[in-house]
Amino acid sequence: MRLAKRIGLIKPSATLAVTAEVARLRAQGTQVIDFGAGEPDFDTPQRIKDAAVRALAAGATKYTPVAGTKQIREAVVAKLKRLNGLDYAPEETVATCGGKHALFGAFQALFEEGDEVVLPAPFWVSYADMLVLAGAKPVIVHGSPEAGFKITPEQLRRAITPRTRGVVLNSPSNPTGAAYDAPSLAALGKVLVESPDVFVIVDDVYEVLYFEGATPPHLLATYPELRPRTLIVNSVSKTYAMTGWRLGYAAGPVEVIKAITTLQGQSTSNPAAVSQAAAAEALAGPQDEIAPMVEEFRWRRDYVVDRFGRIPGVKCVRPEGAFYAFPDVSGLFGRAWRGAPLGNANRVCEFLLAEARVALVAGDDFAAPNHIRISYATSRDNLRNGFDAIEKAVGALG
Repeated sequence: MRLAKRIGLIKPSATLAVTAEVARLRAQGTQVIDFGAGEPDFDTPQRIKDAAVRALAAGATKYTPVAGTKQIREAVVAKLKRLNGLDYAPEETVATCGGKHALFGAFQALFEEGDEVVLPAPFWVSYADMLVLAGAKPVIVHGSPEAGFKITPEQLRRAITPRTRGVVLNSPSNPTGAAYDAPSLAALGKVLVESPDVFVIVDDVYEVLYFEGATPPHLLATYPELRPRTLIVNSVSKTYAMTGWRLGYAAGPVEVIKAITTLQGQSTSNPAAVSQAAAAEALAGPQDEIAPMVEEFRWRRDYVVDRFGRIPGVKCVRPEGAFYAFPDVSGLFGRAWRGAPLGNANRVCEFLLAEARVALVAGDDFAAPNHIRISYATSRDNLRNGFDAIEKAVGALG
């Protein structure tokens, strides 16, 4: 069968592939500790589930406006004001079928063949493929481990050319947990202010999962003059443990929001009505569940960094947010397993799955081939048992 050429330009999500492999092994009866999934292990707060039940009872089972109900768009506006100090109108927002869908729509609406878009690396696996589908060329700028995986303003300035039409900023980051502090973000913002043809996409999906203060600084709070050419993308998935509800949102210039809405109208139509009602409660209601979740992730972050520090051949930068660590495992590449050197991060992950029954994601698709990503969005018992198994397996290597 002949498939469209565009399908050959992209590959399956590396993170979702690991999740699928874990499910396959478990279905066969193999016990696996999953450090691959980027999904909070907390339950959706009861107040949010109750709001969904009330909405269903009230008839939230029909189509809604494509861009979302008045309720969800007003809840997004209220959240942006409360948490970020930013003023938006409901018509400057759109509710989408997950944060990934908001990004996909934004890339399709903003970029086309020949455009360049700057991607600080390591980056979330889907950015590059979604840009390629839009016809754009990802321009990868590597943040070094020594710099906490954050790019410098000099690197950003060198990456911007007359063909540059966009830059994607994700802080705290998937996969590294890196987060820009106020001075470093301001320095990047200054470069962007001086680059009037560059549109900025700010991916805030992990913004509350931040360990260095109340919330990370926001680019638009520092440089409000960037607002006419900035799109904020977020979702309720990570903040409220609502990954399966598939509700994201974006806020930005009206013409961009209208374009994303038009694309959504010809693809998925509106997000699920019940998910919109639940997300409105999540965003506008009490936020009491967030602080305990962040504190638990902070404990896990410290534990993970400590345990990686005990494994010879592994180096791990201390994350500042999200729920990932991104250790360099190149010190293991020369160790022998099954008669041959491990050689690369993919084989390290294969080895750990086979010998420790622990699933992780190799760094290649994050543009960091010497690294692996661990998600510590799992229980303390799983972390302890998983690291015990990893240490034992690595200790037995040739």
